[in-house]
Amino acid sequence: MKYLISLLFTINFLNASMLLDSKNICIDDFYYKTNQFHYLDSKTQSWYSFNSNTYNLSKTIIPNFIYDSATDKCSPNEAYILGMQDTEYNFLLGIVGLILGAVFMFFTTQIFTTVGGRR
Repeated sequence: MKYLISLLFTINFLNASMLLDSKNICIDDFYYKTNQFHYLDSKTQSWYSFNSNTYNLSKTIIPNFIYDSATDKCSPNEAYILGMQDTEYNFLLGIVGLILGAVFMFFTTQIFTTVGGRR
């Protein structure tokens, strides 16, 4: 089970991309080095670079996008569509899971109590 969960997390993180809004392209990774901005394009899987001011460029990188190779577009993640941050979306999913788990446990113990009480 722990391998399945690790695999699901890995698959989820592998297709996470970012939108470089200043150039309107989807990127997988980026780094700064000596006033050069280097980024990995999701479409071609090659590294490109250009001169830039790091403070202004970091504001144009938008996370939570997924690159779809079939349509060749960057689409926003579900949490981004709902207007939430990742932490808020994960918190919402956790609360829903706890509520469903509590309801399941309540009715399970209710059934076992009524069945065990009969003779």
